[in-house]
Amino acid sequence: MDQPAITTIRRALRVLRSERRRGCEDTAAPNGIEQLLRHVAGVLGSASIPDRARDAIRRLERDARGYADLPPRRRRPLITRGIQLLEAIAPPSAQPERPAAPGREPDAPPSALTWEDPVTELSGVGPARAEALKRLGIRTVGDLLLHCPVRYEDRRQVLTLRQLKHGQSAVVRAKVRRKGRRSSPRRGAAAIIPVSSGGAQGELLFFGQPWWARQLEVGEELIVVGTARIERGEVSIVVSECERVDGDGPDPAGVIVPVYASTEGISQRMVRKWARQALERCRMPDDPLPGRIVERRNLMALAEAIREVHLPANLPRQRAARHRLAYQELFALQLALAMRRSEVCRPDERSSLAVEGLAEELACTLPFQPTGAQERVMEEVLRDLAAPEPAHRLIHGEVGSGKTVVAALAMAAAARAGRQAAMMAPTEVLAEQHRESLGELLGPLGIEVVLLTAGMDAEARAAAELAVARGEVACVVGTHALFSDRIEFADLAVAVVDEQHRFGVRQRARLSDKGARPNVFVMSATPIPRTLALAVYGDFDVSVIDELPPGRKRPETRLLPDDERDRAWEFVRERVAEGRQAYVVCPAIDASEEMTTAAATFGELQDGALSGLRLGLVHGRLAPDERHAIMERFRVGQIDVLVATSLIEVGVNVPNATTIVILDAERFGLAQLHQLRGRVARASWQPHCLLVSGTSSAEALERLAVLTSTADGFEIAEQDLLRRGPGELDGVRQSGLPEMRIASILADTAALTEAREDAFAIIERDPALQDPEHRPLRDLVEQARGGNLWTL
Repeated sequence: MDQPAITTIRRALRVLRSERRRGCEDTAAPNGIEQLLRHVAGVLGSASIPDRARDAIRRLERDARGYADLPPRRRRPLITRGIQLLEAIAPPSAQPERPAAPGREPDAPPSALTWEDPVTELSGVGPARAEALKRLGIRTVGDLLLHCPVRYEDRRQVLTLRQLKHGQSAVVRAKVRRKGRRSSPRRGAAAIIPVSSGGAQGELLFFGQPWWARQLEVGEELIVVGTARIERGEVSIVVSECERVDGDGPDPAGVIVPVYASTEGISQRMVRKWARQALERCRMPDDPLPGRIVERRNLMALAEAIREVHLPANLPRQRAARHRLAYQELFALQLALAMRRSEVCRPDERSSLAVEGLAEELACTLPFQPTGAQERVMEEVLRDLAAPEPAHRLIHGEVGSGKTVVAALAMAAAARAGRQAAMMAPTEVLAEQHRESLGELLGPLGIEVVLLTAGMDAEARAAAELAVARGEVACVVGTHALFSDRIEFADLAVAVVDEQHRFGVRQRARLSDKGARPNVFVMSATPIPRTLALAVYGDFDVSVIDELPPGRKRPETRLLPDDERDRAWEFVRERVAEGRQAYVVCPAIDASEEMTTAAATFGELQDGALSGLRLGLVHGRLAPDERHAIMERFRVGQIDVLVATSLIEVGVNVPNATTIVILDAERFGLAQLHQLRGRVARASWQPHCLLVSGTSSAEALERLAVLTSTADGFEIAEQDLLRRGPGELDGVRQSGLPEMRIASILADTAALTEAREDAFAIIERDPALQDPEHRPLRDLVEQARGGNLWTL
């Protein structure tokens, strides 16, 4: 570093230290602190210092503009930051010598950090705190810098005790005037600290934190965040957060303060301190996004966004910073999806099947006329099968909309070509019903459908497995047994997955791997909101069967309070007297509870409100043979009322069952309730759904009321998403929604749409990311593929 730069740093440090001692009154520099920092930035702009340090000086100079107009509490953080920055880049000759303690070497300046360094490289993070940080998913310095705040406290307006109103949430500067005390144990452990502020006196109340009474000394200055209480003219603050005003550190007031997701053993102050330290010491990664995207989408630079999200200059910049980081995370996901689609949809002559006349041939065997929506989707499937690229299509359709007919068409194409097709279902009950339905549809075409499940007799299963391996069977229906290592297909050309969201990670991919790039169709009766579809099924073409067969009626849905459930049982008796059947669904938090809950309800009804009717009971703890026998008795009309858990949500087809009573409905999600009531919408009789709820929560009742006002599954799914969030929606986690650090499917719909458009455009031009400009994007793809994304 040249001498003019050294001299400038030495003089600037002297002035800034003097300014801090004087209380940041802008009196230490002849022409003001703003002019001083402008001069420093000009001199160091051409000095031989690291680029990161030069950028930090420029940011400091920019942030200090208008210094003279700032209140002292806003000036102090800038002065402290300037001193720390100049001390970090100053050569030894520019800093005053401090004698070392006897027998101890002088402290070395903190070393620079990299993105991959463990958090233990940060000052103050030992093994115990590193273990606590690991519970937050923070292992490296980079993890810490991507641990974005969940919200922000605007402390730019700091009040005194005299300015507070009862019930007001506020930031207050106060000074400890007497030693604190603990409250009486009978009233709960709390610390009570007498304080003064703005000429008024009051108390700070730390409920559940009695140790503050010992820790705070008389005369200490504090910044507290809390809720004011004013009773009989006496002011107190119920404190949610407290920080000391340290003369050598940044002032915790007058700024926008980040609030992080935290864990036991890690305070907010610790996370802020470590984040600030990481920002000062860590070299930021190069920006992986192409410059043209950053410019077109008006995105903040990566390094700037990382800093602003932790230390925002103002709220608009914080929002811009978070948007940039969310966009990048979603862009990585969409890149991975686009690459996956590019890989699975490469032309392959083995994927193309002859489909001429197939639709007409199948239509001749159907006992009904397909709906317009079915015909449209069947045409899309036929185009997929005839194309040189393997099909990769998601088929949405309400319960009873006719997805099985579409699946039969695809499977018939494989069989007619002398090849094989497989359908995978999530339960044995559903697999058995699909085998029966497909047998009725494909039998007239001379196509046999074989069942293969884990619950089959060992001899029958072995025979089925052998027939599949030899190619003697064209169509097979089964459960997860289909993708076990022992199952081999002679020539799998079509793979169909029903109720896709019910399967665990990578299971669909394992079924696809049983063939040479087969055509893949996944079906779901759970309507998926558009934003979730983009995030989870972004590599699929999408078809929607949005029309029910003629004569089908939407269920009439009513909400009943728990103390009126007798009305529900009276309604069930009336329907049974008319020759119809009914379901009663019981909630279960986990598998260990479902048997006892359902059995208790069954016993109460059998001996009480529904005595005299023929009742059956099914739950997930029954043996498969026993459960199948009860379901078959219900199907043929030997049982009037079936008491069950939510296992009947999918695949139960009993047209004569026209009423469903769902107990403790508030414990189910909207999408799941919609699925359940779809069980009674399979015939021309008017179906009924009775939701019985014991909750008094206005929010829960409002949520359930959505089902009484609409039968549109997609609208219901959107409402469920808005109310519960993607992390709680049934089946979404299983279907591959990633654990995102920053982005939110709810809050970042616009960013998701833009990221998808940009990512797919890049992969269309450069499928393997070979272009030099695109090579940094490979790391983003690997990060996305490293997550729990079985669609990738």
